[in-house]
Amino acid sequence: MLDIKKAKIEDAQLITDIKTKAYNKEINTYLGRNGGPTGYDKVESEIYIINKYIAYKIELDNQIIGALFLIPLADSKMRLEDFVMDPLFQGKGYGYIVMKLVEKTYPHINEWQLSTPVFSVGNQHLYKKNGYVEISRDEDEIEYRKKIQ
Repeated sequence: MLDIKKAKIEDAQLITDIKTKAYNKEINTYLGRNGGPTGYDKVESEIYIINKYIAYKIELDNQIIGALFLIPLADSKMRLEDFVMDPLFQGKGYGYIVMKLVEKTYPHINEWQLSTPVFSVGNQHLYKKNGYVEISRDEDEIEYRKKIQ
């Protein structure tokens, strides 16, 4: 069963390992090198995220396969950040389900925001499939928004 649960400090190393694999695969696929956002491969960065934001681990049959965190922007607005899935579990529809689980967990949120790199066509497909609309872009990032009536 696929589920999202609040991440704990003891999950930080495993989440960091998944982020490292996921970001390295993505960057390597499109840019021919490893990499990710600042601190993506540092457990201290994940501990900071778990302590500061609303951090979730994504579990499949009680095995952590991904993570994400949320930043409240206002009473009814939320930003979804750092949504990663272990490469072994990508392309199986889990991302779509996770996004629906997140929305169901926060029914009072009527506006969701997120961004993704311009080169990340898989993410773009997922976000559009989930009803996100592109609101801006620059040479590096695309910003998306989803409004729920």
